[in-house]
Amino acid sequence: MTKLMPAKRRTLLAIAAGLTVVTAPQVASAGPTAGGSYQLRATVPVACWVRPNTALMAETGRMGSVIEACNSPGGFTVSAQYRPLAENEKARIIYGDRSLDLAKTGILELRRSNMATIRTVDYRFDHVQLDEPLILALTIQPI
Repeated sequence: MTKLMPAKRRTLLAIAAGLTVVTAPQVASAGPTAGGSYQLRATVPVACWVRPNTALMAETGRMGSVIEACNSPGGFTVSAQYRPLAENEKARIIYGDRSLDLAKTGILELRRSNMATIRTVDYRFDHVQLDEPLILALTIQPI
């Protein structure tokens, strides 16, 4: 350990006392204020997710639910991707209050929302005629 020399100790005490003298009047004059304002800005990142309770396998009468969540102020879309359908294949999905025939291309927009929301959507497959099994993968995209 080293001891401070008397001159250095006096210098440090003088600096500390000077700071006290300089800052004390500012604290005393600050007192309570009647008003004031400040500006606060925050940025929230956009986060979206879609989560089915089970795999969306196209079979007549099969049903389930999907949780859609997106905080994008402009809204979002939920789409289904699946293998392209053969000419003789068809299937219909009732997604929420919409009844949609699956497109032959393998891409179908299930829902478009114009605002941020979290909700649970029930679905059911209807009029399914397939040669091979068909599973839908869901995606959600902010607008």
